[in-house]
Amino acid sequence: MNELKYIYIDGDNIGLLIEKSFLDNNEKRIKEINRTVKEVVMEITKYLTIKDHEIIFSGADGIISKGINLDAISLMRYIRGLNNDITFSVGIGENLNNSYVALRYAKSNNKNTAVELKDNTFTILEKNNAT
Repeated sequence: MNELKYIYIDGDNIGLLIEKSFLDNNEKRIKEINRTVKEVVMEITKYLTIKDHEIIFSGADGIISKGINLDAISLMRYIRGLNNDITFSVGIGENLNNSYVALRYAKSNNKNTAVELKDNTFTILEKNNAT
């Protein structure tokens, strides 16, 4: 079935990594985090574009897109393969609001997880490998 879905991808704990770098007075680490996050977001954006998703937002540590027929399990495995130090959570829904709520649910389930919200039901599509 070809259903339009919104995908909201957001970095996990990026702010905490930056905060720790401030507390450690580690300018080099902040630059490294910035470079890594930019590269990973760019690669995820390319992946979604190749999968015929329209990019609504791509920047900082997040991506929002919409499209049809995206395999969430393949997406999560692709994201996890990009970098071992930084993880991302994914929310999927039939509109922006549902994708946001699904993302919040994913983050409340140990992060590094993909969740879809459909018909008022949360479905964990790809769980955090560590759990």
